[in-house]
Formats: sequence, structure tokens, C-alpha cells
Amino acid sequence: MRVVFLRDRNFTPPEQRGITVAYKAGMELTIKRAWGEQLVADGDAREVAPPRRRPAEASDV
Repeated sequence: MRVVFLRDRNFTPPEQRGITVAYKAGMELTIKRAWGEQLVADGDAREVAPPRRRPAEASDV
């Protein structure tokens, strides 16, 4: 899930209580869907479309 953070947030995933991830407002990244859904529900992030991939060119192969 791709999200952009609306405010700073320290997040401790329920399945991994031993870690805390610090997110800063404005960061845009891909995170686990379960984490993203929780952060969106809390109002700390919003889902965004993933970046488009550029098509492969013959010289890339």
C-alpha cells in the first residue's frame, strides 16, 4: 500500500511489539497494507496511487 503521511507518527505494529517505526509528515512510501489501513484510519496518512513504471526499452534488455 502506498501512502503519504499527513503528520509525524511513531508506529508500533501490533504483530511486532519490539519495533517502532518513525514516519515524518510528507513522506511517501510503500508499507504493509495492514499498517497502512491502520494509519489511514487514525488520520495520520492517506493512500495514494503508486508511481507509474516506465516501459522497458529495447536497450534495457
